Amino acid sequence: MRRFSRFFAALVFIANVTASAPCRAEGGALPHPQTVGPESPDGGIMLADILVARPIGLAACLVGLFGTVLAAPFAAVAGNMDEVTQRLVGDPFAFTFERPVGHFPGELHAR
Repeated sequence: MRRFSRFFAALVFIANVTASAPCRAEGGALPHPQTVGPESPDGGIMLADILVARPIGLAACLVGLFGTVLAAPFAAVAGNMDEVTQRLVGDPFAFTFERPVGHFPGELHAR
């Protein structure tokens, strides 16, 4: 039984080494944070986006939806229902769900 467990352990080791060889052949070592690129935000910005900005954006979606319902009769009479819906619901939705994590509208990029 002990001989079988050593054989199995050696087999698993060889399988792991050979399976990871193609990955190492392409890229070499693991990527360093400097290789991510200047347009990528750091982890702190991403974490702040996930923990602070996204929940605020979700709340803005809900408040905007409520505001759209309140403004609907007036916007329908004025003929700008599409604009009201875009500003109060569409823009907060895009801010919350469509932009990449850590990227904010109007952010400045150091070049």
